[in-house]
Amino acid sequence: MKQLSIAAFVLLAACGPKGSDVSVTVSGVSMTDLEPIRAQLARLRGVSDVRAGQLKDGQASFSVHTARKGSELAGDLAKSGSGLTNVKAFDDTSVQVSWDGKSVPALPVPAPVVTVVPEKKADPAIAPQEEKKEINVEIQKDPLAYKVHQLPAGTIATFDGWKVAILPGDSTWAMIETHPEGKENDFLMIVAAGTPDAQILANLFEEGARYLQQVMPGLKAKGEAKACTFGGDDARLREYTSSLNGKEYTAQSIIIKKKDVAVSLLAFGTEEGMKTYGRALGITAQSITVKEAPPDPALVGTWALEKYYSSGAGTSTQFSHSSSRSITIYPNGAFTETTFSSSNLNNSTGTTSAYLDGGDRGRIVKRGTTLTFHYDNGKAWNGEYKLDGGALVLNGSYYLKQ
Repeated sequence: MKQLSIAAFVLLAACGPKGSDVSVTVSGVSMTDLEPIRAQLARLRGVSDVRAGQLKDGQASFSVHTARKGSELAGDLAKSGSGLTNVKAFDDTSVQVSWDGKSVPALPVPAPVVTVVPEKKADPAIAPQEEKKEINVEIQKDPLAYKVHQLPAGTIATFDGWKVAILPGDSTWAMIETHPEGKENDFLMIVAAGTPDAQILANLFEEGARYLQQVMPGLKAKGEAKACTFGGDDARLREYTSSLNGKEYTAQSIIIKKKDVAVSLLAFGTEEGMKTYGRALGITAQSITVKEAPPDPALVGTWALEKYYSSGAGTSTQFSHSSSRSITIYPNGAFTETTFSSSNLNNSTGTTSAYLDGGDRGRIVKRGTTLTFHYDNGKAWNGEYKLDGGALVLNGSYYLKQ
């Protein structure tokens, strides 16, 4: 009997709806909003059931039964054009949204291309039949279809059929440029992320706008920057106009402050390009997250880098230079650093020597394979790292454990 009961339970589970429950929390909700929200959630692809939960202090909870992940539902909501487009946060099992019942609907899908094939003339000798027409409907793909990528250091969305190019950066900043294939003269977007010095980070929105004007002096600000948030992080949105080769362009800039990380997005396009692809700026800004993790325990210890250079051997003038750098990483993420360098010049007049040493300290933040060194004096730099045998490789330099 026990075996029969277990078998019946397994059979019922197999016959029931596949998937699991994803928790959807919606803020800014009143009692009259519950049914419209439930209806919009029920229309999402792959959703088989939606159950409304508790409504308290303007925040409502819903349980969505689906075979899809929370991140996939969040992506569909962000581009739905409904009152649930303002996605605040998400993971595989939950989504947080801010309700806007006054949101305009999504851009209409382009009218389908309809081909009408006329019926052949009927033979008079054959009894007349009901007129038949063949209709072919061409389904056009959403130009902003996208996928959110889960990376070791965070998340970011990329759009289907768009070109992505990595732009030159440095140890502080990383940049990419992306545009719809074949439409680079109509619309493009530049995304940059980095860990600036503490002084710049403290005045990020002003410094970011000033730097944008320096590198693109042709941009003319259209009104003041608007304070906003993306994923709960403080941000500034500003519009610009520009003229290039006799053609008018519009630009939108978003600057986001995510703890010690600065994110800058710039969309640049024609009027038609911005109308078709402009929403990509907000979708990308909403998709960007950064993940911190404590330093790998294998990083704890003292690591040293030694360098030596000499020239002029066997001549009357000889030069040599040596340097050392030592980094000690502690279990709590703190670090100390000492540096020393010496130079010697030998010639007919004698020997000239110079020495330089120093030290500093700070804390380390780990994101994926990147270590950010924040110094107490406000400076910061990033190092791509890996452990190779007994060495710590930072930006290609091998530090040996002491």
